[in-house]
Amino acid sequence: MDSKLYSPSLGYAGQGGDNPISTLTAGTVVDRFELQEKLHVGGMAHIWKVQEVNHQGDSRLPLVMKVPRIKGGEDPATIVGFEVEMMILPMLRGRHVPQFIAKGDFTRQPYIVMERIEGQSLRPRLDEAPLAIDEVIEIGSRVATAVHDLHRQSLVHLDIKPSNIMFREDGTAVLVDFGLSRHDHLPDLLDEEFTLPMGTGPYMSPEQVQFVRNDPRSDLFALGVMLYHFVTGERPFGAPNSVHGLRKRLFVDPVPPRALREDCPPWLQEIILRCLEVDPEKRHDTAAMLAFDLTHPEQVALTARAARMVGRAAAGVSDNPQGFLYGPGRGQPGPAPDGRRQRPRAAGGALPRLARRPGRGGWLRPAAEGRAAAQAARRAQVRLARRTARRHRPRHR
Repeated sequence: MDSKLYSPSLGYAGQGGDNPISTLTAGTVVDRFELQEKLHVGGMAHIWKVQEVNHQGDSRLPLVMKVPRIKGGEDPATIVGFEVEMMILPMLRGRHVPQFIAKGDFTRQPYIVMERIEGQSLRPRLDEAPLAIDEVIEIGSRVATAVHDLHRQSLVHLDIKPSNIMFREDGTAVLVDFGLSRHDHLPDLLDEEFTLPMGTGPYMSPEQVQFVRNDPRSDLFALGVMLYHFVTGERPFGAPNSVHGLRKRLFVDPVPPRALREDCPPWLQEIILRCLEVDPEKRHDTAAMLAFDLTHPEQVALTARAARMVGRAAAGVSDNPQGFLYGPGRGQPGPAPDGRRQRPRAAGGALPRLARRPGRGGWLRPAAEGRAAAQAARRAQVRLARRTARRHRPRHR
């Protein structure tokens, strides 16, 4: 779709060689949508409340427009992540996602218009943690149900966190922000373009840290992090801001919730620590099974996890003494989930200072990571320039 812009002071921005309006303001009309109020300013996009001017289609819904931040020097992940969401959102259906309405391309004005979910996200509740156990269970079961619905649609969200979770008036959980997601039937642009782990630090699963993006159980790990925080008021792995910090979760266990909160039931600790297992095979097989366990505590099979009061590392116990993330029993080297053989840790439990180049089968030294990131940025800019050139190329009739 060509994006046609209108400003109260400039009128409509025509097609062809005319320049689009560089700054969007209240009253601007983008295609058939009038911007009314800026609701949110994020690191990667702005969210506007909009209304449809001509009331075409299913326009009686309350709507928002998501507009990416694209300026000189912006992180290329902003462009690629928005491209990913533009591909994924139209393919999703159901009550657990906002309804997709329209989108605009990068040659004029990129945007996504979708249903507006009233109310706040789950993020403010983090400031009120620890929450009542009953409320944690209710939140967890509703979110797990929503996650399962997305997994049934061949999507792994890969950025489950409170700020990406909202609720409809009837209590149905709605998941938003699919810029880091992976769909089985679409190209994984983030895996193709970038060599560093992609996600939100506190919620990233061990396999995400190891560049594996196709396992739905990664979302269960993130949900376990959220449940842990709501129960204890603390993050299980802190808030790392480096790859080195992220890798600690591969071999350091969190403090068991019952060590921080005495009234945490053993069965709930069992569920949370199962979600936080390093090996995906030891987590629940599906989000539906997790939702079932949260609503049927009497059927939760208790293991040593339920009685644990200190982390296994603090107790001098490890079920992964040789430091392999994947493999038979996690104590033996073996293939990773995508068929690669996992590299062992160096002496002392440290991971080798290597980063895999996703989709290319190679490994990068730290010095090469910077070059690879620069190359990814250039590729993103070249793609955008080519689209713009094609848009303005003269057409011969």
